[in-house]
Amino acid sequence: MIPFVVGAMLLQTVRAAPPAVAAPFSVGETLEFSGKYLFATPGSATMVVTGIDTVRGVPQWHFNLALNVDFAWFHNKSRLESWTTVGDFVSRRFIHSIVEQGKQLANDDFHIYGDSGFYRNHSDTLTKKTPKLPLDDLAFIYYLRTMEFKQDSTYRMPRYFRDDHNPVEVTVLGHDSVEMPDGTKRSCWVLHPVVDEPNGLFSRKSDAKLWLTDDGLRLPVQIESKLFVSHLTLKIVKISYSR
Repeated sequence: MIPFVVGAMLLQTVRAAPPAVAAPFSVGETLEFSGKYLFATPGSATMVVTGIDTVRGVPQWHFNLALNVDFAWFHNKSRLESWTTVGDFVSRRFIHSIVEQGKQLANDDFHIYGDSGFYRNHSDTLTKKTPKLPLDDLAFIYYLRTMEFKQDSTYRMPRYFRDDHNPVEVTVLGHDSVEMPDGTKRSCWVLHPVVDEPNGLFSRKSDAKLWLTDDGLRLPVQIESKLFVSHLTLKIVKISYSR
């Protein structure tokens, strides 16, 4: 990976508001990634805009992310599923499952009520606080695709659905050139997102980086996350669109 030197950061707080631009993705968009860890290729991931469903009477984007890592002593299967309003991009439901080393680390089905200020897991009666316009882990990636970025900036967004883990932080590290599945190269923003959630894709300990194309599509074409002594790199290998 090309090193990036980050100068003095311009710190910005992004107000809780709907995206300023139209969504650069559509139903049927499927992104397939191949994983590289040390000198092996043990992983794969698939991100899909599955459809537009209705949750509690409101049209919702339906997103899916499946991640599989199978390398020597380390085995992980993760599934993230999100329902997020089409109009104002607010999470209504989030499923999160992690099986690691044969153990179920997470098996969550969060029902999120931003207008009422709480969320609950499965059918639990216990509720916890959520911000007015919450985003879950997967919806967060798609929300970033609607944003405009400035070089050497850090954005703070108090929108993570688990309010006690706010704010989400996104640092713009710079630009990089990434090879696309068709062999061309495309300039990308390199972001360092932090969602302070212990088992999350962008937890602080994972030291994750996300590459988004610097164009109208803002395609996520590379994701890097720390595992043990090295980093797992997921790189785009196929882009397809279907309905």
